[in-house]
Amino acid sequence: MPLEALLHQRGEYEGRRNAIITSTMGLFDFLRYLRLKFLISSLRLLVRLLVPLPAPKPDSVLRIPSRDKGRTIKIHVYNPSGVARSAGGEPYPVLINFYGSGFALQYHGADDRFCRFVATHSSHVVLDVQYRVAPENPFPAAVNDAEDAVQYLLGHPDKYQTSHVSLCGFSSGGTLALVTSTLFPRGTFESLIGFYPSPSMAGDPGERKAPVPGRERPSFWTKVFREAYIRGKDARDPRISPAFADTTNFPQEMLIFTADHDVSATDMEALAERIKKEGHASGRNIVVRRMEDCDHGFDKNKKRENQMEAGREAYAQVADFLKSLESKIG
Repeated sequence: MPLEALLHQRGEYEGRRNAIITSTMGLFDFLRYLRLKFLISSLRLLVRLLVPLPAPKPDSVLRIPSRDKGRTIKIHVYNPSGVARSAGGEPYPVLINFYGSGFALQYHGADDRFCRFVATHSSHVVLDVQYRVAPENPFPAAVNDAEDAVQYLLGHPDKYQTSHVSLCGFSSGGTLALVTSTLFPRGTFESLIGFYPSPSMAGDPGERKAPVPGRERPSFWTKVFREAYIRGKDARDPRISPAFADTTNFPQEMLIFTADHDVSATDMEALAERIKKEGHASGRNIVVRRMEDCDHGFDKNKKRENQMEAGREAYAQVADFLKSLESKIG
């Protein structure tokens, strides 16, 4: 057989083989998605039945444009003392909040009590952002939604004090707040508040240890959530794990709450120490408060009064923190 015919035949063989491999990989990815969809949907249903989420009561609801054509992003708005800014009145400083979801659970509205408390005890308007979750919308969907929400706010200086914007988040929402703060020029955000964020998705979650051991939770669901969200991406990407971000990009003022029995606390406290050390020359102020005898999600743990009390203390500290920033507004 002539050499040209052999090469042609070999090329056809390689093409068929690559098509089979691509088809097999596509089937594998689809089956993996179905598994993740089944597991997470089952958990969502179980949570909805056993721990129903109280209906949030914002003052109004915004639907802002997404970068994706035909989509909008839902935002719950909480006005200071429940009073909307009057026409022609001075815009309010802003706190943007991201709820905790494991990047998989649909918990928007779970921070209603916190958002109302902050709006009542400070002069900040609170925008509670609904972002997309996995497995239906893996990374970077949540990051894109957070970035779009900030871009919307910055584009409306007539409605918001765009020079006085703070970020806040709970659990994965705290991780998202950390990530979002690094996506914009330094100085965009006045402060950042994080409740038990997990700053790193690199490594085996089953190997993480809480500062005070003894009440660690099984890591099964954490692994499922990570697989659904990251979907094969590099976990060291700073947009996934802000522990790997340039610390100079974080806001000047930061307030972080961790918990004795939370495995996320060790990574977050290590990152906070690095932020503090590397930001010393620029005068960065970062306060880390570890809540004694508390677990991940302590402020929502209604079964333990000491943890609910810790939540009330933390909320009050956030209000005081924001009021101290307001006092500097000239």
